[in-house]
Amino acid sequence: MNKRPNNNEARIARFIRTHLQDILRNWDAFARSIPAARYLPAATLRDHAAGMLNAIADALDLPPTPEAAGGSAPSLDPDAQPDAQPDAQPDTQAGLHGAARVGAGFSANDTIAEFRALRASVMHLWAASDHGHDLSSEDMIRFNDAVDQSLEESLQAFFTEKDELAHRFDTLLSATPDLHYITDIDGHVLYANQALGKLLGPPATPAARQHLADFCPAFAAQLGRDLRAVADTGATGRGELQHTLADGTAHTYRYILIPVRNQEGKVDAITGTARNISELKASEAQILRNAYYDSLTGLPNRILFRERLDHDVRHAARTEFSLALLFIDLDGFKEVNDRFGHDTGDLLLRQVARRLQACVRATDTVARIGGDEFTVILNEVSRIAFVEVLVCQILAELALPFSIAGKEVHVSGSIGITFCPQDAHHPDDLLRNADQAMFVAKQGGRNRFSYFTPDIRDSAWARLRAIDELRQALTRRELRVYYQPIVELASETIVKAEALVRWHHPDGTLVLPQHFIGIAEETGLIGEIDAWVLSQAVPCAARLGELTGAPFQISVNKSPVGFMSRVIRHSWEEDMALFDHAGARIAVEITEGVLLDDSPGVRDKLARLQRAGVQFTIDDFGIGYSSMAYLNKFKVDFLKIDQSFVKDMLTTNPNSQIFAETIIAMAHKLGLKVIAEGVETVGQRDWLRQAGCDYAQGFLFSPATTEERFVQLLQAG
Repeated sequence: MNKRPNNNEARIARFIRTHLQDILRNWDAFARSIPAARYLPAATLRDHAAGMLNAIADALDLPPTPEAAGGSAPSLDPDAQPDAQPDAQPDTQAGLHGAARVGAGFSANDTIAEFRALRASVMHLWAASDHGHDLSSEDMIRFNDAVDQSLEESLQAFFTEKDELAHRFDTLLSATPDLHYITDIDGHVLYANQALGKLLGPPATPAARQHLADFCPAFAAQLGRDLRAVADTGATGRGELQHTLADGTAHTYRYILIPVRNQEGKVDAITGTARNISELKASEAQILRNAYYDSLTGLPNRILFRERLDHDVRHAARTEFSLALLFIDLDGFKEVNDRFGHDTGDLLLRQVARRLQACVRATDTVARIGGDEFTVILNEVSRIAFVEVLVCQILAELALPFSIAGKEVHVSGSIGITFCPQDAHHPDDLLRNADQAMFVAKQGGRNRFSYFTPDIRDSAWARLRAIDELRQALTRRELRVYYQPIVELASETIVKAEALVRWHHPDGTLVLPQHFIGIAEETGLIGEIDAWVLSQAVPCAARLGELTGAPFQISVNKSPVGFMSRVIRHSWEEDMALFDHAGARIAVEITEGVLLDDSPGVRDKLARLQRAGVQFTIDDFGIGYSSMAYLNKFKVDFLKIDQSFVKDMLTTNPNSQIFAETIIAMAHKLGLKVIAEGVETVGQRDWLRQAGCDYAQGFLFSPATTEERFVQLLQAG
């Protein structure tokens, strides 16, 4: 049976409980001398102190232990952990206090200091009380034993909690692929998690101290500097290094070094983390590459080209050398795309890129700036002759056949050349100059080059002004539709008309289509012009039909660009429905090249027009590549003999009569009607009538005129 405490022991316990707040107030001054306690709120400190006092009071209520009877006391060495006791109560007040101190950041010394402060506070107040003279040496020993017992329980819980936290911490860090470490201020490893341990490998000897730099000897100097800087300044350090694995693969690590301070505030250790960012670096490199390089050809794109051009222009300004800029546009690339498809076109662009790169030096830049357009920057050019030789080599390489997926593909190149500083100093001006020179080369017949000249610039500016004026002409309604009569030769009556667009320029001149249709096709305005002409022709055909009392047909020209483009910008079938199903009152004039294209897009557009009841006329027949098979396949209604045959048939070129007769006979065999254009003399008219030609148009009958004048011609018979 447990022996109950004597009266003195119970008296001290009662004193602690009844004077708890006085003891705590006296203890406050001691507590603030504990380093870790400086950072805790006063209320938190007092709550923990109250718990320690209650633990001591509880210990005084218990019978003395054998150790107390023998006068022994627990070790107060913070590095000497108490032996585990089977009957230890981890949930005692003292044990809970010790475990909580680990989470609060207290050291073992801090915890011991707290108990010492409480011991001193209790003894000081007891001595000052009325009972101070009654305390015997036995009472002192019993009180000290109670304090020591609580301290022992607290320390045991403290170290148990600390070990568990360390184990959990190590388990956590070992589960991550990141490298975690603690070193002394010289960089010797005190702790390494599992991931870093595998990379470091075992030490040479059990007593050897591994250095963090052993992980990556190539960066030992960098790591050494960073570790020393953290130790000296107390500031966090960061950096990156590369580590090569045993299999030869290189990995990039981003590391952080964090100072660990002791109670005096001095850095006595360094902790940190290193993360493998190789995939991140690869992603960043890919993003950077996507931003600056063309994904199809691998060449620099427009952004990188511009940066290099800016740099090279500045370099040219600092040296006596010139810079040459080439602007290359592929001839026939669109036809390759339309005939073989975009996949073949993409493969062609890759092969073109390789051929261009093979022609230039490593210091030069070949870039793809869009579509089938390439640029070449030639640095440190001392002689123009060198550039011309290189350009001729490029043209020769591009003219060679390309073998793509078993198909032989042919293209060529048009190249514009400009020089810095001779032609311009600013990159924008250089690029514009080269583009303009390329346009001149392409207009000159393709597969050639052209140097930039001031005349080219003036011509280009004039062309840009024309484009701008043409855009405004559409919005300002400066375009007009004129109608040229088509006469039936047998009856010499007007039975049809061709709608022809004219531009009433603000300067008062009447601009004919040959002066602006080409620009419209190049700029994409042709679709709007074609649609507008159709919108005027459909109601005009209806009005003329009412006037004559019979269906009246008007022919409208459809640009080859609109037929061959993969982008359908305007639906003619919808126009037919919109304008009261004009159908056969409209005939569409197309060139032979449209039929020869024979792509799915062209076939679809032709079929859509035929479903709407529109008839077809092949314009300028005989001057291009003609095929009877295509005439039959696409169900053409009319052939129009080019005016070049009509003009010379009775004068300088008698063979023109043979061509005309052949066309007329062939058309009639196929069930087609024939229209001769450019008829200017009575002799031409009579010969065509005798040859069996069905219709004719030309100045002999009337030039193209306004609707009002055309009505007068109809009424005049």
